[in-house]
Amino acid sequence: MEEAISWYGDILGFAVHSRFNIDAISAEGAFLTRDAHWIELWRVGGGAQVPVSRRNPDTDLLTGGTKHMAFRVPDLQSHLSELVSRGVDIAAVQRDPTEPMKSEVDPAAPNERPAFAAFIRDPAGTLIELLDHAALARMNMI
Repeated sequence: MEEAISWYGDILGFAVHSRFNIDAISAEGAFLTRDAHWIELWRVGGGAQVPVSRRNPDTDLLTGGTKHMAFRVPDLQSHLSELVSRGVDIAAVQRDPTEPMKSEVDPAAPNERPAFAAFIRDPAGTLIELLDHAALARMNMI
């Protein structure tokens, strides 16, 4: 829990709003906030890790249920450079919304096509999508 709280704070700018325990099921949780956004982190003693198939955008699509959360960011390509320098696990990058996501050796390297979207993983392997604000605006998606 401490590692997750730290990661969401350091990487995505969330702060702890409140924490709680449910002793009857050996669970602990935390609500984190950033501006109007709230996320809940949850840990149950003896709970299973995120399956390998859910850690990859392509194979995660084959599993029903909630996929991931997404955040719109200004200048995603610049953010990728910062994320790489901070050691964030970057699962895949999408350079064009009509093309599939793919893993890149160095997603921060200069590219003739800046990133439209990228998936990163939190310490537990949960996928988080980052979308380029300007690209969404050009597509009339915001």
